[in-house]
Amino acid sequence: MRLVRSSGLALFTVAALPARSMADPLVQVELHAGYGLAISGSGDEMSRRPTPLTITALTAIGVSVDPPLAGYGGLVIETLDRSAAGTAFGVLLQPHGSHLRFSAGALYMFAPATLWGVTASLGACAHASQAVALCGDLQLTAFVDGDDLPAGRTVTQGQAVVGLVFDAL
Repeated sequence: MRLVRSSGLALFTVAALPARSMADPLVQVELHAGYGLAISGSGDEMSRRPTPLTITALTAIGVSVDPPLAGYGGLVIETLDRSAAGTAFGVLLQPHGSHLRFSAGALYMFAPATLWGVTASLGACAHASQAVALCGDLQLTAFVDGDDLPAGRTVTQGQAVVGLVFDAL
């Protein structure tokens, strides 16, 4: 819980900083690492446990200038207490003149078992150079179907995510 509070404070601090005015990149490459808390079940059968360490490599391609939207897709790997691989895809909104970023999408984990999920995040980025930014996000993911879930169950996980974003074009 302390990690989420610290991450939230850092996110709002970066969001309050003035943003540099730069042209929106057409293509970005992102590398993320996330860790947090997973909750499954309901009532007396509810369980909480740490999430796997999630490592993500994404490519985002600009599809709209106003609003500044990009479509993203890439690979997801889970490690530590669970080993799995899959894909992520969705949309990313980065408002002009702001450090903030919002994303929504879906995950499909396909190895060693399947999981389908939806994800949403709120974050902020601070440019370290003209083409590289350090980002922090608070991400929620709900896995709703797949071989790796008991029938009628979902798993919801919240993660603090840090990453690097490279403006490729």
